[in-house]
Amino acid sequence: MTTRLSRRRDGPLGALAWQKYRVELTSGRAVTLLFSLADPADPTIAGIKERHAAANLGLLAVLDDPESPEEAVLWLHQETTLALVSHNGDTIIGEEVRALLPAYFADFFREVEHLAPGLSGVTLVAPCAARKRLH
Repeated sequence: MTTRLSRRRDGPLGALAWQKYRVELTSGRAVTLLFSLADPADPTIAGIKERHAAANLGLLAVLDDPESPEEAVLWLHQETTLALVSHNGDTIIGEEVRALLPAYFADFFREVEHLAPGLSGVTLVAPCAARKRLH
């Protein structure tokens, strides 16, 4: 179900760490959730962090879910919230997957706690998931 935390170079560009989860949905479909933590030493990442006043950021990708057509969504940790931002402004994530995101973000954040301790206690802010606590 889970690929362990990886800091190898075969992960997303600019990622300090990444994690992949294979998840069985209640509908019977299987999807893959990919999470990454961006490397703050990367100049492009540092610029994005500064522009958005983000303490941490990374990517979320949902694969194999026809109800989640986004290829990748940027997540931004701003103070105590986690915002999901799409490149076109509409973050479209299927209902079943959306319901699972707080738990999987929390799991990923526990995995990278030694790299980004500020992620504990973050609240996810997303359509239909507003104000759900991750921990």
